[in-house]
Amino acid sequence: SDARKVKQRGARRDLDALRERRMQAAEMFAAGRRQIDVAVELEVSQQTASRWYRQWTEGGSEALEGAGRAGRRPRLDDTQIEVIREELLQGPRAHGFATGV
Repeated sequence: SDARKVKQRGARRDLDALRERRMQAAEMFAAGRRQIDVAVELEVSQQTASRWYRQWTEGGSEALEGAGRAGRRPRLDDTQIEVIREELLQGPRAHGFATGV
């Protein structure tokens, strides 16, 4: 339904804003700020601040850059998806089914 679509759109993550917050955390850690200070100021849980700190100590700011995406990586590439789309558009009868349903 339309209400559901609106709700889903509102729930999408702003990947740039999330990355920016992690970069702020990296700057704060580099300045000697404590994990609890980072958690409070950036309004994240202590667990998140702790995870960010561990990532930062192991890999620097680059470790907090993020994957640049949300969710799983797609299993199919664009070409494979296009092949499936074309096959679906041919309909069930083109693939041996008795009816168009």
